[in-house]
Amino acid sequence: MINIQRVDELRPGFVYFSHLLDYPDDEVMLPTFLSDFQRDYPETENKVAFVKWIEKMQSKSLFNLQKEYSNLFELNKRFTLYLSYYRYQDSRERGQLLAKLKMLYEMFGVSVDGDELADYFPLMLEFLSYGEWDQDERQQDIGLVFQVIEDGTYNIIQNEVEYADEDYLELVRLLRQEFKSCIVPQQEVARS
Repeated sequence: MINIQRVDELRPGFVYFSHLLDYPDDEVMLPTFLSDFQRDYPETENKVAFVKWIEKMQSKSLFNLQKEYSNLFELNKRFTLYLSYYRYQDSRERGQLLAKLKMLYEMFGVSVDGDELADYFPLMLEFLSYGEWDQDERQQDIGLVFQVIEDGTYNIIQNEVEYADEDYLELVRLLRQEFKSCIVPQQEVARS
């Protein structure tokens, strides 16, 4: 079960994480990006770590950031930000999951434009930022997004052995911790 109130608290930050996990551009290098994140993101256990991570990334050149990103996510077969690929590769089940995700996005007012598949991590984060599920009895359906993120990021972390010091993998680890706060443990669901 998803703690919708917690998701709503964290929503302002998801769009920042979407930009940080997409191919780096000038926007993420601007001082206002960091100051806006600090203003908009709620106080959580991980906020200080997120701020330090952004500062570290902004201390690099855009070229080096793009190179790191490409080497990890585009030129390396062990890591992809298409999160359902780890479980399903190019199977029919993955196609069905992608269709369900796209329908879910549209159900809550987010249309997928462009070439990205519905399981692209930055796109999923944008959905969590802009989806309109307030007062909708189907809001627990967003649990599908959390399942795909949990499964995909778990596989990323499992594949990291020789890449453990990669900065982008640190961001994935931090996001996994933050997302866990949005999921109500099974024993609490059973008690209610």
